[in-house]
Amino acid sequence: MSDRAVATDAQPAQTNAGGPPPPATAPEPRPLRLARRVARSVWFWPTAFAALAVGWRLGSPEMWHDELVTIDVATRSTGQILGMLANVDAVHGAYYLFMHGWTTLFGTGPAAVRLPSALAMVLATACVALAGRRLFDHRTGVAAGFVFALLPTVTRFGQETRSYAFVVLGAAAATLFLLRALERPGVLRWAAYALAVAGTGLVNVVALTMLLGHGVAVLIHCWRERRWWSLAWFTLATAAGAAIAAPVILRGMKQAGRQISWIPDSSPWTVWEQVYGSTLIAVAVTALAVVGLLAHLRRDTVARTLSAALIAALPVPVILVAATGDINYFFSKYLLFLMPAWAVLAGAGLAALRRPPLVAVALVVVAALSVPGQLAMRGEYSHGWYTYPQKRAFDPLSYTEAAEVIEAGYQPGDGLVAGAPWWWMHEVGVRYYLPADVSPRNVFQQRSAARSNELFATDCGNPAKCLRDEPRIWVLLPVHTDEPLKALPKKQAAALTERYAVVRVTTVTGLTVALLQRRG
Repeated sequence: MSDRAVATDAQPAQTNAGGPPPPATAPEPRPLRLARRVARSVWFWPTAFAALAVGWRLGSPEMWHDELVTIDVATRSTGQILGMLANVDAVHGAYYLFMHGWTTLFGTGPAAVRLPSALAMVLATACVALAGRRLFDHRTGVAAGFVFALLPTVTRFGQETRSYAFVVLGAAAATLFLLRALERPGVLRWAAYALAVAGTGLVNVVALTMLLGHGVAVLIHCWRERRWWSLAWFTLATAAGAAIAAPVILRGMKQAGRQISWIPDSSPWTVWEQVYGSTLIAVAVTALAVVGLLAHLRRDTVARTLSAALIAALPVPVILVAATGDINYFFSKYLLFLMPAWAVLAGAGLAALRRPPLVAVALVVVAALSVPGQLAMRGEYSHGWYTYPQKRAFDPLSYTEAAEVIEAGYQPGDGLVAGAPWWWMHEVGVRYYLPADVSPRNVFQQRSAARSNELFATDCGNPAKCLRDEPRIWVLLPVHTDEPLKALPKKQAAALTERYAVVRVTTVTGLTVALLQRRG
């Protein structure tokens, strides 16, 4: 038998006995190769799913007062924003300035102002998947990305005009950049980590407790590799990042008593449920994280597994201890930065099932468990329900319904009175939903919030002197009442009672809208 070729059923013989050469295979087009490579990457499908989940009905939920604060501040001049930050909300200053530029370019429509947060959560999903692959393997990265995208709070805060999605992105990116720098140290990689630390500190000081877990992870890496240069680079990078954020951190600490002294004490598990936006998902992710930890405590993976666990868990007791003082920092929105790390551990737990079909089935179960939370987070008044799955902290307010009442009965020359307290942002909210040509003058406002360098306006000391000849005045109150004038401050009520009579009272969701007619 010739040894030139052997024919089998699986592989036909190739003799090429003087015949023509086989036809050359045409190379695959470069765009197709790139698309195939992207589709096979660890981050693509989780990120695509996150984009769909966060983007669905992005502009539909009613704005709530925290979002209205953002819009009100972002639409001021740069000088007015900086003037306000000297008095209050310095911790949100970087975000306000970013949103000032964003709204200048893209306007203040609900979807437009929420889009930056949606994009931040989508990018955070990619960081989670990439971090999961580096800490464990490709299967863990994909599973972690999907777990993260399925969290109800990822949807909730990915659709809110506040800085929390950027906090999550900063923490996820910082962890990914740290892993990259430890894997292959370099100036650019450590610089990227320093910038991620700075960005996180600029939008949330509490999230910088992630550096504790990062520091221990660096120590474990250095001890394992018997090389300590990474510790020096880590120290330098964190110092640089903290220095960039230092002005905001210091100013924010001085303002903390005014801004967050209202946060109530809650049990740790109650807060943990709120962090996930679901009791079922809180239990499932925590359990999967424990499984992921135990399943990877092998000789070859123990260092990376312990690092992942410490990054996820170490900030929790530290924040709990800090919360025993006068100010409670153990608050669900302030703990969202932990979600990327816990999603990675949960992804490791799912990947322990090994077979892809079993992992897919487990992800479907996680998705099913998230449904109640997802539906609650997407309701019309869901954004004010940040305490879910516990009861609401306050009844919802429909600025849209109140605006419709005023728009339907508005006449040029009408005035407006917005009853206290200002933090419900009921005047700002109603004006947001009113057409531009419906703009009743606030009759008792002496200085606007922008001119006062504050979040609230300054009212007249003598209300009677601030009234002009308005034939009609709308009264807007963040309560339900049949006697609207009695819900106003005494001096304002007296000035209005002397000159005006109540001709109509309308109650909408959470608000009362009354119309006053000038006597005589």
